[in-house]
Amino acid sequence: MSLEFTPSAIHKKLNSNLRQYLFNQLDKQSESLHSDIIPIKKILVAYSGGLDSHVLLHVLSCISKDQLDLRAVYINHGLQEQALQWSHHCHEVCKELKIPFKSVSLDLTIPKGESLEELARNARYEVLYGELEKNEILVTAHHQNDQAETLLLQLFRGAGVSGLAAMPNVSKVEVRGNSYFHLRPLLSQSRQTLENYVKEFDLTHIEDPTNKDTRFDRNFLRQEVMPLLRQRWLGIDKAISRTASLQAETKSLLDEFAQQELPNILASESNHFVLDKDQSMLLSPIVIPELLKHGEAKQRLLLRYWISQQGFDTPSAKKLQHVFSDVIESTNDKQPLLKWRGAVLRRFQQHLYITPPLSDHDVTQVITWRTDNELYIPSLNITLDPHLLNLATHKNITVRFRQGGESIEISKRGNISLKNLFQELQVPPWIRPRLPLVYEDEKLLKIVGLDEFKRHPHTL
Repeated sequence: MSLEFTPSAIHKKLNSNLRQYLFNQLDKQSESLHSDIIPIKKILVAYSGGLDSHVLLHVLSCISKDQLDLRAVYINHGLQEQALQWSHHCHEVCKELKIPFKSVSLDLTIPKGESLEELARNARYEVLYGELEKNEILVTAHHQNDQAETLLLQLFRGAGVSGLAAMPNVSKVEVRGNSYFHLRPLLSQSRQTLENYVKEFDLTHIEDPTNKDTRFDRNFLRQEVMPLLRQRWLGIDKAISRTASLQAETKSLLDEFAQQELPNILASESNHFVLDKDQSMLLSPIVIPELLKHGEAKQRLLLRYWISQQGFDTPSAKKLQHVFSDVIESTNDKQPLLKWRGAVLRRFQQHLYITPPLSDHDVTQVITWRTDNELYIPSLNITLDPHLLNLATHKNITVRFRQGGESIEISKRGNISLKNLFQELQVPPWIRPRLPLVYEDEKLLKIVGLDEFKRHPHTL
């Protein structure tokens, strides 16, 4: 294995294009992130040891460390016997290139009927996004051929503009309430260009045997279909990638329209109940009558945009139709919900709410709270602050949850049942048993998430 850097026409062209693109993007994203470090130069490379990511890592390693602060992460999915050997190979390559390296092992369980490809991909990105540090950007080695395959796969699934836009050059991701960026700097480069680079520098890379397994859709397309298409239409990968770029442009225009129209169909912030600190990026619910003022195509556009802007997967066209038929159009006496991967859509009081699936929560639990410390409630993933709740002088404090029959004394109103109070404030039914009730002895002092909510809508 040779990792020695020697100039060549291939390297100069690829390195020049990559450097120019990369630094342009870093400058742009520095402004978007309002970073204290301008320009951003911290790069996390998703390094599998395969040909594509090896080329990317090698090119980046040739850029001065004064300009880029690199590190690499290898993801062991636990699906291949050779995975530990591949991790060792990646570690050795990074050691020679003087790049910090980390290997992360996954323990995947594949539910019956689930796609192995999709599950592994989602798990991989969850780890990669979770690894990102402040002001760091994730870089992956997707290239022009990958882009062409992605567009065709989306086309075969009946995707619309968003799907046919395939992979963007830059994606914005939200992790732990912070914004990060995912760059794909090789999307304009063909697989052949990368293969030539590997030959030029005699780079040793990993060949994953599962890439030849045509039971997987992408492999079937890559091994069986694309070679035939290339025989008939020269330059088809570049042409398909251009189509993806045009679709991405159309998507950008549609998103711009949706962004302008969305505030007009959202509820006021007082209708926005956030329980989980990781849900603080959720938008206010949609007011159904306002949504229905638009034509059907605009309704679907606004729904998809509202869903995607909160980090949820956009539902299929069939599932989106069920949003209308099963949720929006259901009778007023019902509280319908619709689920798809990672999302639950509900209707209440002519509003549409979307949340992740609710965690298991025992409403019978009674938690003793020493109010000189914060209280973390694992089942809700929230932390209660005694100072924010003005509990410093109170003793014998417990936290409980609604089971029925509770009441609270309210100034100038007297005693009022929680049932009536929640109805009056239009608290969604699935929220009510998850609002912490703070007691002193047997007296209910405070319902966390009501009066605090209006002052601090993102604290719960």
